[in-house]
Amino acid sequence: MTELYTGMVRLAIGVLTLLGGAFWLVMALTMPDVRDVTISVAAVGAGLIVLFWDRLRLPARIVVPVAAAGGLAGTGTGLAADRISEGGMFAWLEYRGWPFEWLVRGGVADTPDEARRLAIEDGWAADWLRMLVDVVLWTYASLVLIVVLIVGMRALRGYFAPKVTDQPG
Repeated sequence: MTELYTGMVRLAIGVLTLLGGAFWLVMALTMPDVRDVTISVAAVGAGLIVLFWDRLRLPARIVVPVAAAGGLAGTGTGLAADRISEGGMFAWLEYRGWPFEWLVRGGVADTPDEARRLAIEDGWAADWLRMLVDVVLWTYASLVLIVVLIVGMRALRGYFAPKVTDQPG
């Protein structure tokens, strides 16, 4: 019975990820932002991998923890992406995170320097939903890379394996 529930959950996750990624890809093709195309391709690839998990014969004990670690590492590495914006009658905002900016700090004052000082004093605020989406997307990207690596290694092993001939003699 547990196997049935596991299969149903995997089917639901795979279908929703595939459809969401495909919809995002169709919508992203009309925009010049490479980030949207990257996100949608990772989601489509991960959806297909989850749907064809049994067919690909993936070692779950290796793939799942490595993909999860890749998701956390990618989210942490995404904090290196930094965007600073000044605007209005002196607002200073700093955003961090990639593909979604989930960490922000800002300040408003009479001068740009004072706004920056206030923002730094105030500290960072995290958008937890965007961070969760970042972790999931980085995990999907890691999953796709791991599976491409595993399938590529299998193909190379089969290509370089000694050929057996059926000729007598």
